[in-house]
Amino acid sequence: MAPLVVLGCVTLVSVLLALAGSGLTAAQEDADADRGKRMFSEAGCATCHGPSGRGAVGPTLVPMERDFPDFSSVVREGIGEMPGQAEDNVTDEQIALVYEFLVGYPPNP
Repeated sequence: MAPLVVLGCVTLVSVLLALAGSGLTAAQEDADADRGKRMFSEAGCATCHGPSGRGAVGPTLVPMERDFPDFSSVVREGIGEMPGQAEDNVTDEQIALVYEFLVGYPPNP
């Protein structure tokens, strides 16, 4: 095979692999968003913040205006009427999943 043809094939394969990888990433992001929504409900967040994080007894969380370190700190330490959550109640992974769910949630219904 001529060097140009080989280079073209390598480039094409690289592009196809990148596209295939991005499809897996999108599927993983969807799965994580579903897990985040489930964690939001299971951890009791929805009780005060509503099922979509738009507020109920507690304030709205959508759109999420805190960065992750601040959000995580509020979950751990509490704020206002919200009590802090210990690691044995809500893991760091669960906090991250809930955060990604809230950040990815559209600001308008």
